[in-house]
Amino acid sequence: MLRVDLGDLERTHTVGIDGCIDPDEQCFQDSSFLLYGPLELILTASWVGLSTIVVCGSCRGTVQQDCRRCLDPVKHPLDTEITLVFAPVDSLEEKDTETIGLDPRAQEIDLIPYLRDEVILEVPSFVECSVECRGLCAGCGKNLNTSECKCLSSGMDPRWDALRALQTE
Repeated sequence: MLRVDLGDLERTHTVGIDGCIDPDEQCFQDSSFLLYGPLELILTASWVGLSTIVVCGSCRGTVQQDCRRCLDPVKHPLDTEITLVFAPVDSLEEKDTETIGLDPRAQEIDLIPYLRDEVILEVPSFVECSVECRGLCAGCGKNLNTSECKCLSSGMDPRWDALRALQTE
């Protein structure tokens, strides 16, 4: 588990946190991508001021998503810098959306849910296997990158005929 022991942090003022999030970890089960191998994290937690804790570092790994056109799996690297700021809940201002509230009685911080959110925000919403991807046939659903379809689609949707008539006038 990736946790910050606040007792250790209070004694040393800076704590290094190196770890991995494995692909079978439950935290990414409901996301739109798969981890292809572990996510490697190199983080440092530090006190800033009297009550603020900053966790910063890097996250590296490989994720797999479906191509938005043909639905083939696409693997791509994830390499991002992460910064998390924690402060006691009672010291937060209402407009402060960047700082994470921390229970003043907490003994440790479980970083997994916050790292999960950061990774999900970094992964692109859509990926394509290539610029030349032809996608799937709208008629039969065949992958046009690997085979030709024999659909008899005219390419013209009759629902647009009225609009086409306006264009020719």
